[in-house]
Amino acid sequence: MKHKKLMSFVLAAVTAVSLTGCNNSTGSSDSSDSAPETSSDTGTITSTVSENGWEFGQVAMGGGGFVSGVFATKEEGLYYARTDVGGAYRFNKDTGKWESMSYGISEEDRGFLGIAALAFAENEPNKVFLLAGTSYFSDGRTALFISDDYGNTFTRTELTDLIKVDGNGMGRGNGERLAVDPKNSNIIYAGGMSTGGLIKSTDGGITFTELDLGTKTVTSNSNGICSIIIDPESGDENGCTTIYAALSRKKDDNLYKSTDGGATWAPIADAPKGIMVQRMKYNGDGKIVITYGDAEGPWNSSRGSGGIKVLDIATDTMTDISPAKEAFGDVVIDPANPDRMVACSENVYVPQHDGAWGDEFFVTTDGGQNWTRLNDVMKFSNGGVEWLSTTAMHWCSSMCIDPNNTDKIMVVSGNGIFACDNIWDDAPEFYFCAQGVEETVPYELVSIPGGELVTAVADYDGFVQDSAEEYGNVQSSTAGSMTCIAVAAENTDVWVKSGGDKSNNGFWYTEDRGVTWNKVENSPISGQKAYGGSVGVSADGKTFYWAPSNGAFLFRSEDKGETWTQSEGGLNIKRVTADPVNPEYVYASSSSTFYYSSDRGKTFTANTDLTIFNASRPIVVPGEEGKIYYAAMGLQVSEDHGKTFTRIDGVSNCQVMGLGRGKNDGDPCAIYMWGQPTKDDPLGLYWSEDEGKTWKRINDDNHQFGGTGNGEFVYGDFNVYGRVYMSTVGLGVVYGDLIQSE
Repeated sequence: MKHKKLMSFVLAAVTAVSLTGCNNSTGSSDSSDSAPETSSDTGTITSTVSENGWEFGQVAMGGGGFVSGVFATKEEGLYYARTDVGGAYRFNKDTGKWESMSYGISEEDRGFLGIAALAFAENEPNKVFLLAGTSYFSDGRTALFISDDYGNTFTRTELTDLIKVDGNGMGRGNGERLAVDPKNSNIIYAGGMSTGGLIKSTDGGITFTELDLGTKTVTSNSNGICSIIIDPESGDENGCTTIYAALSRKKDDNLYKSTDGGATWAPIADAPKGIMVQRMKYNGDGKIVITYGDAEGPWNSSRGSGGIKVLDIATDTMTDISPAKEAFGDVVIDPANPDRMVACSENVYVPQHDGAWGDEFFVTTDGGQNWTRLNDVMKFSNGGVEWLSTTAMHWCSSMCIDPNNTDKIMVVSGNGIFACDNIWDDAPEFYFCAQGVEETVPYELVSIPGGELVTAVADYDGFVQDSAEEYGNVQSSTAGSMTCIAVAAENTDVWVKSGGDKSNNGFWYTEDRGVTWNKVENSPISGQKAYGGSVGVSADGKTFYWAPSNGAFLFRSEDKGETWTQSEGGLNIKRVTADPVNPEYVYASSSSTFYYSSDRGKTFTANTDLTIFNASRPIVVPGEEGKIYYAAMGLQVSEDHGKTFTRIDGVSNCQVMGLGRGKNDGDPCAIYMWGQPTKDDPLGLYWSEDEGKTWKRINDDNHQFGGTGNGEFVYGDFNVYGRVYMSTVGLGVVYGDLIQSE
């Protein structure tokens, strides 16, 4: 069995100190109070297997999210990638898959799954650095993660008091706003986004000092310092290098230069002020090639403004080599021949293949005097992910070229990573190359007993697949994002789902297991479209339930959505679940009340004895009438259709829970939860095989995945014993398998 390598995080709470002068490269400080507080245990290299005997992976869907940066190193087959909400990845050349370096992120620190920049030491690619933070998670904190073992283990330096970044903010595809001196990997520069600010470390990222560019670095678009590049031919191991830093702004100087390691700066007078730097690349011949757009990107730049310019380091003069007047995301340069370059646009939609529209690609072999447009000749392969045949490469903000094989490039997209192994040919072929990168945001999952695995997913509707390991099919509806999906327990050909937005009524149903979907055009809310929310379907598949996110009530339909009737007695319903045996019963919850109905949802009765503080999913037991589990005040169970509940002893905190297949026929369902059996137990993933009497931890501190994210679910598989699924912020659906002894 081959196991992925993962990281364990050791927190390094550090104090920024003032470091000045080019010769201060060792990182030593005369100030005794500047020493970081670090644990003596730097962590061990771990695999996908937790210390509790569960092996983890991500449900195979096929990319799904914006990979904001991709990087090739001098080490053959070693590539890195960063994503906006799903952490960072490393490519494993032996398996041909990308491996997450971010499984160890805790729920408290889930904001660090937003990677705003990635850098590595050019001659020591085992040294990798991640600049991480998300404005709306984890109190908007920013940190630098530091590894010297390819991202297997990390230490962490908190930077929030100096700079703030947002890995999911506008301009997240710019870069890199993190740079490592190629002659001394202890010297590191990092730029802030919303705060602006440029900081420097001379001790490998443990401590930092602020640099003064002589200009305000906070920008109106909250993108601040958007790109940093070091002239690799300048300076020595003591620093004093030549550095360029770009500001994400227009109408004013936006490109600055330092020739003394950041001590002093001056603007580049010849740099254009009407467009913004996207990325900067050294061409190996004393020049920097810069891509420009009229906005920070990735989706707000326009086709009419932007371009590509070449900066001569010796003279600070710029030459335009743009193949078209449009926003360009990135350029790559053959390290053996600076005249050979590949450029890609950003947020330009033109035909690519088979009717799919995405960015433009150009190649030049004469330094940009002449360019060849590839879109009309390039080919495309889905890499075994069939649904990608209808998509294109878009938001192409970052590319890399393999220094060990200059025929190969990689390019990011809003739906993963694509590669090309013959870029200089007359008809180069791009193919999906994001196996292992699963960055979808899941909202619901159903494991059908004896059937498929079905999901509801943001941006991509959802997927239907026979197993977690094999790519499935994207659902055929076209709403873009789904919030919920439900399957009729006794008539599993019938599924319902909700999604959409305020511009479009958002309810669909299928009667053929998702082969075809029927859109319901009638809204249950008078005078406006209904969308999102939670759905349910009676066990016999005859009654549909919908609690739209923009409505205060639950609605029911017995004619496939032709007409809707408001249920009585349930207010502000957020979750709905039908009884798996008796179609007369249906259960629902608001943020304060549990409801049950015995007349197919016509009327609901509130359970006034159960105190709840959030609208958790009522979880029913397949094949059993009236038995309900509910996460509230620990974990509760009802045997009488929700009329009364009994608290399960031994559960201090249950945030979400679900059920799965028992080991043997006739055994009770396994119970899975994200919570704590006792208040002294770590928050995590647990399971019980004796109906909650005893619990065992599944994950460990190296496998926390940032918590249950937007979807807030944990479910077992009803076809595979010892398999659990968990929603995440941006790692798709994580699943764990119990490793059973022979």
